[in-house]
Amino acid sequence: AVTNNTPAPADTTPPQLITTGDTTRPKVSGDQLVLSFSDTSNLDADQAHKPASGAFTVLVNGIANAVTNVTVEAQAKTVTLTLSTAVSHGQTVTVAYADPTTGNDTNAIQDAAGNDAASFAATAVTNNTPAPADTTPPVINTATVTGDQLVLTYTEANTLDAAALAGNAGFTVNTAAGTAAITVSSALVNATAKTVTLTLSRAVTNTETVTVSYTKPASGAVVQDAAGNDAVNFSERAVTNST
Repeated sequence: AVTNNTPAPADTTPPQLITTGDTTRPKVSGDQLVLSFSDTSNLDADQAHKPASGAFTVLVNGIANAVTNVTVEAQAKTVTLTLSTAVSHGQTVTVAYADPTTGNDTNAIQDAAGNDAASFAATAVTNNTPAPADTTPPVINTATVTGDQLVLTYTEANTLDAAALAGNAGFTVNTAAGTAAITVSSALVNATAKTVTLTLSRAVTNTETVTVSYTKPASGAVVQDAAGNDAVNFSERAVTNST
């Protein structure tokens, strides 16, 4: 047997930025922008060798967002940029990188063998910043009655909670003095249409003036949005009579 002492070929292949794949393409959440690289070896994570913040250009909705820190994870083969301003949900983000030299440089994105990653032009970044929590309650917008059906529409950024409402669900309907009283027999929520339809104990005539009020019940299901924000109480809201 002959011992083979021939050395492995030198690593001369630079790290390559990965721009595809849901988990590996450039992505940002808040003020953290992560770049992933492919390489046969690890990245160089020596603090003395990390690329300068100024080597990166990050644009958010076309406006520069300065990089304040750069962190290299050797085994994960990632470069994480800390931005001066957190990115908001829905904003468009790009990142570009300028290798500080045309050859190998100690302050650059490089692998353990010292091969510099190539410069890259503005590259799309997936914005994973979550939407802010919904803390705004639904507010009554319109009220229209036709016969014994009174439909309330709500102003709400998302959808209403489709949970079934019991009884009159906190709604009361009034008409002019001297007319027969009207009670609310049931209330039905249409979550996506953002409506609550009240079935009345009798049909409204086309000459009646009608108002509706709402007081959140002390227990049971209430009118609220999908995030759990309870609808705002209201009193003596004029109803459009379409009977």
